[in-house]
Amino acid sequence: MIYVEIAVASPRLRGTLVEKSDLHKYIPKDGTALYRSVYLYNENAKQFADSKGTLKGYHGERGIDNVLIDIDRKDNSDEYTLKKLRSTLAHLNVLEVLDESIQCYFSGTGYHIVISNKVFNFQSSDSLPYQVKQTMSKLFENIDTSIYMRSGIYRVAHTKNQKTGLYKIPITLHEAHNASVQEIHKLALDPRFEYPYELLDGDSELEGYKCVETPKIAEFGKIAEPTKIVPCVQTMLRNGPMEGSRHNTALRIASHFKRHGIPSEYAKVSLLHWNNNTLNEQQMIEKTESVYNGNYNYGCQDVLMKKYCQTKCIYFKNKNYHIHVKDSDTLQKEFEERLETNFKGRTIPLAKMFGLHEFDTQIYPGELVTIFGPTGSNKTTLAQNLALGVDFKNDTVNRDWQIPTLFLSLELSAWYMHRRHLQIVSGLSKEEVNENYKEIYSQHADELRHLQIQTVSPTLTSIQDKIKELNPYLVVVDYIDLVETPRDVKGEYEQIKYISHNLSNLAVNLDVIIIQISQVSREYSRNDILDLYAGKGSGAIENASRKVIGLNGQANTNIKHVNMYKNTDGELFDVEVEWRESFRLRRVE
Repeated sequence: MIYVEIAVASPRLRGTLVEKSDLHKYIPKDGTALYRSVYLYNENAKQFADSKGTLKGYHGERGIDNVLIDIDRKDNSDEYTLKKLRSTLAHLNVLEVLDESIQCYFSGTGYHIVISNKVFNFQSSDSLPYQVKQTMSKLFENIDTSIYMRSGIYRVAHTKNQKTGLYKIPITLHEAHNASVQEIHKLALDPRFEYPYELLDGDSELEGYKCVETPKIAEFGKIAEPTKIVPCVQTMLRNGPMEGSRHNTALRIASHFKRHGIPSEYAKVSLLHWNNNTLNEQQMIEKTESVYNGNYNYGCQDVLMKKYCQTKCIYFKNKNYHIHVKDSDTLQKEFEERLETNFKGRTIPLAKMFGLHEFDTQIYPGELVTIFGPTGSNKTTLAQNLALGVDFKNDTVNRDWQIPTLFLSLELSAWYMHRRHLQIVSGLSKEEVNENYKEIYSQHADELRHLQIQTVSPTLTSIQDKIKELNPYLVVVDYIDLVETPRDVKGEYEQIKYISHNLSNLAVNLDVIIIQISQVSREYSRNDILDLYAGKGSGAIENASRKVIGLNGQANTNIKHVNMYKNTDGELFDVEVEWRESFRLRRVE
């Protein structure tokens, strides 16, 4: 990592990568501002920027040399800002960070504290900005974390702040602790090129505070966008800031984020990315804060929102109930769109997975599917195999059959489910995975990135909220007896009926596949033969489910019988599968 991104005169004029060792060559002699990126870049990033003229859209690996704490003056007094600098330095002292690991700068208005990365030992990665931000948020309260965004940029020393006429200059720790505001400002009337700063050192003092769990980084490639969305906001986001409406559009996007429960911190990050430095960064942050602190609510009747209104919006029917009355031409167009776009990459090709090419049995968005069977019949295992796109006949994992999945594992722990997923995709036993789990995960990580697991017993409302938040195409509820129901829903049958019918409604309204797993009823629990009515609350399950799959086979046998008992849009079939130590099921011919 040898390159930094620079911008001369204005942060907007960025996009050029230069070697960090040459940075001093780009400091204008007339004091014009020079900015550099928080992060370091490799040759791949350099080629990206050279070809596109910008780093926007680059989500690859980043490194870092020093970690900067930005103490911005904002609307505070100079005295308050200096006190905040001193309190931050005192906190670093409490954390036992050595003086030789720290540099201080007066920025022209506020202060920068630079800490050697040798104190943290952050490693280069594509998730580094998130890691740095989370670490610094944990260590320091009330600091500006926007500097740690992927696009973070700051003023280089010895350049002038045009608003104040003062230079960004290095100051000693003694000056930071003892000099007055007036004395520091006097020092900043000129650059301090002669100031002798030694190379920063560090001894891993804060490595133990480093955030190690990082989120999955979005891959920008073949993406199946959600079909039921808020098109007006989506369009505003895609169009970017347009001349003449940037301010008003930003307010409406922020209002949408607030309305849907997006934390203000993340709304700011998103809007700063959307803004792309066309508006003043501080203005954008303040505008977002004003929306969250005020009563800015823009609905369907707003002039700007109506401009981009579409019928596929999740709120459209509430605005116009006549939409439910459609003629045949309209229905044909919707049908064509559905088949040609909506279903692509969003179905489970059930018959193909079992190698039953004579059948055309698929699980579609909007369907509730029930899997039931006795204890030990591997119901959860079957659901895991379906979610992982297992080709039961050819004994492989087909990534084309994988779709974004939320697995509500209400009986088994998340780590245990993860290990089983590793076993399924690798075809290895528990012992083999336990022995080489890091290497195996690195080999098969891409086959697991579409999965998310929740282990807390939810209510139906929380399931709905989670689906809206994460936008999965498949939701597995394992199992429905552990879903919480209202107190007034009493009795096993009524509870199962309540859950099944509401899950069916969620599948339709949110346009997702939901697989619910259920036990068999008491009278079938010891039987070797199942039928459509074997599940708990069978009548309720049968009525609510578009497809019902029975899994028969006791715990003491590896051969399981998969029976399609109900299929409202296709044929019924049955097939035998073999359970193996890898938990990957294989069809038995």
